[in-house]
Amino acid sequence: MTKKKKNIKETEKESGFSLEKYVPEKYQTIALIGVILIIFLVYFSPMYFGDKTIQSGDIITSKSLTSYVDKDREGYTLWYPYIFGGMPAYALAVDFKWFNLIYVGIRVVRDIFSSFFAAEYAMWTFYLLLLAINSFFLINYLTKNKLIALFGSVSTSFSTGIILFLFIGHVTKLTALAFFPLIFLILLKFREKIKLRDFALLTIALQLSVQGWHVQIIFYTLFAIGIFYLFYIIHALAAKKNDKLKQTFKSALSFTAAFIIALIIQSDNLSQIYLYNEYSTRGSESIIDNSMGVDPKKADSEFYKYATNWSFSPEELSTFFIPSFYGSGKSKYSGELTKGQEIELNTYFGQMDFVDLPMYMGILIVIFGLFSIYLNWKKPFVKYLTILIVISLLISFGRNFSIIYDLMFYYFPFFDKFRVPSMILVLVQLAFPILASLGIKSFLDAKNKNDAKIEKLIKNSAVIFSVLFVMALIFSGMLQDSIGDRFAASEKGKQLIRYFNQYNFDIAQVAKSMFSADIITIMGILSVSFWLLFVYYKNKITSSLLLLLLTGFTLIDLLRIDNRGATYVADQNIDQIFEPPAYIKAIKAQQNDEPYRILNIKKDGSYGSLNHNSNYNAYFLEQDMYGYSAIKPRAFQDYMDVVGPINSTLWNMLNVKYIISAQENIFPGLELISQSENEFVYENKRAMKRAFFIDSIMTGKPIEFLRLIGENQIFPHEVALVEEEVEIEKPDSAASVQITNYQDEEINISVNASGNNFLFLGDTYYPHGWAAYIDGTETKIYRTNHAFRGIIVPPGSHEIKFVYAPVSFTISKYLALVFSGLILFLFIGSFFYRESKASIEE
Repeated sequence: MTKKKKNIKETEKESGFSLEKYVPEKYQTIALIGVILIIFLVYFSPMYFGDKTIQSGDIITSKSLTSYVDKDREGYTLWYPYIFGGMPAYALAVDFKWFNLIYVGIRVVRDIFSSFFAAEYAMWTFYLLLLAINSFFLINYLTKNKLIALFGSVSTSFSTGIILFLFIGHVTKLTALAFFPLIFLILLKFREKIKLRDFALLTIALQLSVQGWHVQIIFYTLFAIGIFYLFYIIHALAAKKNDKLKQTFKSALSFTAAFIIALIIQSDNLSQIYLYNEYSTRGSESIIDNSMGVDPKKADSEFYKYATNWSFSPEELSTFFIPSFYGSGKSKYSGELTKGQEIELNTYFGQMDFVDLPMYMGILIVIFGLFSIYLNWKKPFVKYLTILIVISLLISFGRNFSIIYDLMFYYFPFFDKFRVPSMILVLVQLAFPILASLGIKSFLDAKNKNDAKIEKLIKNSAVIFSVLFVMALIFSGMLQDSIGDRFAASEKGKQLIRYFNQYNFDIAQVAKSMFSADIITIMGILSVSFWLLFVYYKNKITSSLLLLLLTGFTLIDLLRIDNRGATYVADQNIDQIFEPPAYIKAIKAQQNDEPYRILNIKKDGSYGSLNHNSNYNAYFLEQDMYGYSAIKPRAFQDYMDVVGPINSTLWNMLNVKYIISAQENIFPGLELISQSENEFVYENKRAMKRAFFIDSIMTGKPIEFLRLIGENQIFPHEVALVEEEVEIEKPDSAASVQITNYQDEEINISVNASGNNFLFLGDTYYPHGWAAYIDGTETKIYRTNHAFRGIIVPPGSHEIKFVYAPVSFTISKYLALVFSGLILFLFIGSFFYRESKASIEE
C-alpha cells in the first residue's frame, strides 16, 4: 500500500518547532490572545505595574475636566460653563450613561481590566488591546493561520500612527478604531450569509465605535465601508454574478439597519453635536471671512486654511520606509552632547506645523504589503484594500495635492467640517497590516506548491536587501551628510539650529545619527527576514518559527519608534500638576460668592496661561474666559480673531474679575491682591457682574461692534448689539439685578426693572436647549453682542430663570435604553436559540 502524503503542518510537527506541537488547536486562539496580552503587559509595564503614567497637553485637558464631572449629578453633564462663556458638554459620561446598556457593559469590562493596574490612564490601553484582538480574528478569518493573525494584530496596535493617539491623549480616536476590524470581519461574513447573531454583533460594534463620538474617525470608517460596498457592487456587475450582487445589496441593507440602530442608541450625543455644529468653528465661517465676502471654501479663506492644517505631502511618503527621513517630532537623546543625560528633542523638519511621530507602520508591514498587492491582485479584498489606501493617501495630501481633497471638501457631505487631512492615514495604518498578512500567507502557500518563481523572488530580494544593508554600513557618513544638508536647508531646520546653537548643542547631529541608525536597522531587518523566508523554503525552519521571528522583528522595529513618542512621568506628578497654584489660592481667598471669570494672560508656558491653557483652571472650578477645544463656539473665536484675549473692555463685559499677569499692572481698574515671583494677581474693579441691565440697543454688523470693543470704544453697560429691532427703556436708579443661584444648567436671577429693561447675561448664546422664563412664563432670548444672551424684562420685580434642558436629549436617552436593550437581548438570545436548536435536532 502507498503511504498517505503528509501535509505541511504534520511534517513540521514531527520535524521541528510548530504551534500544533505544543498547543492543541482548540486552545490556540486563547493562547495567542494570551501572547498579545503578555506583549501589552511587558510594553506598558511602567504604567501597569510601576509608578509611571503618560502625560501630554491633551491628557492634562482631559484631567482638567474631572472636578467638573465628579460634581454631584445624575450620571451625565450637558453644559460646560468653565471655558469660553460656556459650551455644550454632549452628555459627557461621569460614571455610567445608564440608559445605554451596551456602553454600561463595555465600561464594566474596561473597569475590571484597568483595576489591576497602578495608573488611572492605563484604562485607555484597553482599546488598543481590543484593536489587537479584533484584528486577530479578522486576519485569522482571511488567512486561516493563527500565527499570521498574531503577526498582523500586534502590527496594527503598535503601528506608530495608531499608538500615538494613546501617547498624546486622543483616546476617543482609539475607542472608534478598536472596532474597525470587527466591523469588517462581519461585513466579509455577510458576503456568505447574514445571521441574526452577526447582525446584533455588528450593531454592538458600530455602537461602540461611535461611543467616543470622534466624528472624523467615524466618518473615515463609513467612508471605508462605502468604498467597500461600491467596489463589490462594481466587481459583481463586471463578473456578471447576480447572486453575488444580490448578496451585496442584502449586506448593505443589513449594515444600514445596524448603523441606524447604533445611531439611535448613540443619539444622546448625536442630537447634541448635530445641533451645535452650526454654532461651532467646524460648522460656520469666521466673521472676518463673512465681512470680506470671502467664500469660506476658497483656498485663501481662513476656513479652508484651518481645515487643511496638517496636510500630508507626497514627499513624506518616505517616512513609511525610513521614519526619520524628515526627523522626528519626538525623540530621546543621550550621548556625548548631553554627557549621557537623556533629554527629549524635536528634530522634525517636514512641511506640517509639527508632528509627534512619523506615520511609520514597520518596514516588514510595508514591504510585505506591497508584495501582497503584486501576488494577490486577483483577490477582490486585496484590490479593495489597495484602492482604499490610494484614495486615503490622495485625500491626506490636502492642500499639497488638492485635486482629490478639494472634490471631497466642496462636494462630499460633512467633509468640510474636518481638519487635519493627514488623519485619514489611519485607514492606511489599518489596511497595510491586513495586506502584509495576506502577503505572508501567499509566501507560505507558494512554498507548499513548490513555486520556483516565488522562491527566486524571495532569494533576489534577500540579496538586494543584504547589499543595501552593507552599503548602509559602509556609507553611513554619506547618509548622515545627505540628511544634514536637507535639515540645514529647511526652514524648520534653520530655526532649530539657531535655537540650539545658543546652548552649544548640535541638533543636526542628532537628526543625522537617527537617520543613519534607522536605515541600518531597517535594511538589517529586511535582509534577515528575507533570508529566513528563503531558509524556510529550503525546509530548514518551520513556518511557526518563521512567523514568530517575523512578528518579533516587526515588534522590535515598531517599538523602537514608538518609544520616541512615549513620554512617561511619575504618576504622582499628574496630581502634583493639579496642586492649586498661588494665583488660585489668592482668588479662592477672596471668597467671592457671585459668579465671576478669571484670565491668565501669562505666556510663559505654565498651565492655565494663554499659550498653555489646557482648561487647567476648570479643574479648580474657576470659570475661565479662555480655554481649549477643537470645536469651540464660533462666536467666541470671532472675538479672539477680531478683539483678542487681552482687552479690558472685553474683560469688563464678560465678568472677568481676576487677571493673572507676569507684569505689573498696565490696565486701568486693576487692583493688586497677590504677588509672587514673576506673577501678579489683580482684581478687576471695572468688571461687570454676570448679568446686568443695558442702557440702550444698537443694530448693525457684528464685526463693527467687535471692532469698537477692540478699540475700547464701548462701555458694556451703556450699549449692546442686538441684530433685530427691539424697543427698550433705560433703567433708572431703582433697577437692580441679583443672581441668586448659578448652576451649570440653571441660573436664577431676581430683578427689579424700572421699565422694559434689557437684561444682558454674559454667557454663550445657544438656542438649542437654553430657555428663559420670567415668573414661570417663557420669554425670548436675544443673541446679544454677537455671542451672548439678552432678554427684555417688563417693569416690576421678577424671578428670572435660565434653564438648559434640550428636548432632543430627553427623548434620545430613552430611545437609547430601548434599542440597546433590544440588541443585547437578540445577541445573547441567539446563543440560547442555537443551543436549543441543536438540542432539538439531537
